[in-house]
Amino acid sequence: MGPLNPMEIGLLVWAEATAEETQKQLADFGLRVIQLGVPPSLDCIAAAEDWKAALERSPILITAAVCSYADEDYSNLATVHESVGFTTERYRAERIAHTKEVSGFARNLGVGAVSCHIGFIPADSSQRLYRELVDVTRVLCDAAAANEQNFVLETGQESAKVLRDFLGQVNRPNLKINFDPANMILYGSGDPLEALALLQSHVLSVHCKDGRAPIPGSGMLGQECVLGDGEVDFPGFLHLLKQIGYSGALTIEREEPDRAQKISDIHLAIERLRQWKEAQAL
Repeated sequence: MGPLNPMEIGLLVWAEATAEETQKQLADFGLRVIQLGVPPSLDCIAAAEDWKAALERSPILITAAVCSYADEDYSNLATVHESVGFTTERYRAERIAHTKEVSGFARNLGVGAVSCHIGFIPADSSQRLYRELVDVTRVLCDAAAANEQNFVLETGQESAKVLRDFLGQVNRPNLKINFDPANMILYGSGDPLEALALLQSHVLSVHCKDGRAPIPGSGMLGQECVLGDGEVDFPGFLHLLKQIGYSGALTIEREEPDRAQKISDIHLAIERLRQWKEAQAL
């Protein structure tokens, strides 16, 4: 397992498949770098043994473990507010425990980052929920720090300014951002390039995902789509990443339920990213 090349193309994969199956999928795509999604049903102890054995004999490089939680629902904005991350009190204890478990799983694999959607951060810092999310994030940052890891928040469910101010309130050196430009579009939370410019000093990793804006007043999220067919200016995004000195992976995320379509879309995303990178000498 060699070092990460600057702006090397990677892929978000989920650990429902075995490590061997995942390795075959990556070989088909010509990739070796992944973020490893950890579903709530995963037996982290058994999975750690499987992945440790695979990593010893494969070129796979895991840049982050990504938490997801039981009962999260992305059907519309109201269900996202209610069910995603740590905004609803009845979910918190179980999700904090799961995040700590994922952090331990990642430590066993030598992975230095754990990420998640923490949920919608209120714009008003005087709200009780804002203070509660600050406290939860500190707990998770400290748990990750004990495992020599960064704790990484996914962007998009709030504006860049709200997120930047929240990072300052949490005040933990290992709190970072996984910047997803499509989420800014899908949630209607701001221009992705302006957001990246504002948050640049906190960005540890990025997702390469595309989407189209929601219909105003619909209460729905926007629509994710294949990379390059949506509203994210990816040549401009890559140019700005180069300007700010970003050297991490370009991790493709594609949440398409049809397996054949998803595989086709990932191949197209890889092809387009390589073309954009070549055009900018990245």
